[in-house]
Amino acid sequence: MKRSAVLAATIGTPVVLLGALAAIVTMTARVLPRSTVSELATPAAVNAMPHVIPSLREWHGGHGAFMLGAAARIVVAPTYATALSGAARAFHADLVAVTGHDLPVTAATAPRAGDFFLTLGGDDKGLGAEGYRLTVGDSVIIQANASNGALYGTRTVLQILAGDTTHAYLPRGTARDYPAYAVRGFMLDVGRKYFPLAFLEDYVRFMAWYKLNDFQLHFNDNAVDAGTKTDWMHEYAAFRLNSPRFPGLAARDGSYTEADMRALQDLAREYAVTITPEIDAPAHDLAFTQYNPSLAISGTPGTSAKDVNKECLDLGNPATYTFLNSIWDTFLPWFDAHEIQIGADEYFTHSTTQPDPRDAKVYRLFVNQYVGYLSARGKGVRMWGSLDKMASGVVVDHRATMDIWDNGWANPVTTARAGYDVINASGHLLYIVPNYPASQRFYPDALDTAYLYTHWEPPIFDASTTAYNLAVGDPHLLGGMFAEWNDMNDITGYTITDADVHARVKPAMPVIGQKLWSGAPASLSYTAFMALAGQLGDGPETHLPMVAPITSSP
Repeated sequence: MKRSAVLAATIGTPVVLLGALAAIVTMTARVLPRSTVSELATPAAVNAMPHVIPSLREWHGGHGAFMLGAAARIVVAPTYATALSGAARAFHADLVAVTGHDLPVTAATAPRAGDFFLTLGGDDKGLGAEGYRLTVGDSVIIQANASNGALYGTRTVLQILAGDTTHAYLPRGTARDYPAYAVRGFMLDVGRKYFPLAFLEDYVRFMAWYKLNDFQLHFNDNAVDAGTKTDWMHEYAAFRLNSPRFPGLAARDGSYTEADMRALQDLAREYAVTITPEIDAPAHDLAFTQYNPSLAISGTPGTSAKDVNKECLDLGNPATYTFLNSIWDTFLPWFDAHEIQIGADEYFTHSTTQPDPRDAKVYRLFVNQYVGYLSARGKGVRMWGSLDKMASGVVVDHRATMDIWDNGWANPVTTARAGYDVINASGHLLYIVPNYPASQRFYPDALDTAYLYTHWEPPIFDASTTAYNLAVGDPHLLGGMFAEWNDMNDITGYTITDADVHARVKPAMPVIGQKLWSGAPASLSYTAFMALAGQLGDGPETHLPMVAPITSSP
């Protein structure tokens, strides 16, 4: 990793009057931004809240500015050196990228003037595990209850420095910042389209830059309705995890080894991002049924109303459970996440449009089987909410968290009232499906970020009616997640590229980060907010495609 030469500057420079301003400009060899000139020239003024994404929850302005200088250090409290090592490494590398200052990282019980100081502890329990207190004075102090909070504090510092034309000044003051929702997620469909590991690593940094914390990877899928076709054994399907225990199962056009997932998660841990794996079953499983055709439901695909969908596993076959157990036993140890996504959506076994009533009972028993199976191995379970459409007298284990993607499949209000925790993953509001034909559009090609920024809040699952929306503060609402799906990859003669995906995700990430962290709309207009997001970009050390952001409207 390249490290730029240390910039010539002084540390701990006091607030000065205009008469001394020229000397500071000479020392930094740069022109100070207008806001910094104002702060230095008028020390009596109280600093306004700095503009960052997501916006700060609380700010108490001080007077004047802190200046980053050549003798500055990144200092970690010795008691918490191990816990904060990842946050300190990430901050060090990203500070080089943003400012050019390659600061030493050291341990000390207190900072000197001009230092950045990371520490844990204190009695502010209201910050939770992800909040932090930022104090900018003669030094910059980031204090949190846990390492993730400290990491988020460094994101705020870096964004302020990135927004300063000299990349050297921070307004003095105190911020108290904490998330409105625990789950702030993004899901990427790597099942229908392979993304290189470097792309996933850049998305970890991109997410952390805007304080999103849950990166769900959808590891298996197939061409739309592929399992209903006569030549189902030759339709496109992919499973992206590659283990020698299953020779020939991993997709030939790209897969991830255990070493790949270890590297991704090690990076994600430093950036306060959880990698949530999704292995979808019992539908979207053509990769599994092609690998072992005996696992597919019986019957011959045809053109009748009772087409048999070969992408669905036969839940009446004991071999199905033996196979899935071996899948989870193999790949579960690869992942650190406390929760695993098991899919469990769109189980169409005897129709391509509606579930067969005979499937609902066995489907719910299947869900309970794997909630119990994974819980016994210390993992919580998420699934795509489907219980309303898959109605049965069998009660699904309440330990399952529901990603609500379609209000017809699972009504968020009745789901929460039944005692299930829910995550807002509304298909009409939060799904991205590139190249979805406009004449058949059911899900958006890109997110309507203007609507989301100005009108949407996480309890809103439907923009047209309040019937499906939860009350603000509902304890069962854990947060939200937007998703990028590649259903149309090669379906319409158009191959979706990394750049196509990033052009749509790029404008969505800061907006969703804002709404899930700070809750209420920011003080900036949508136009000003997007201009700020454009200035802040994708985050330090990312090498994502250079694209023009794409948004859409309903």
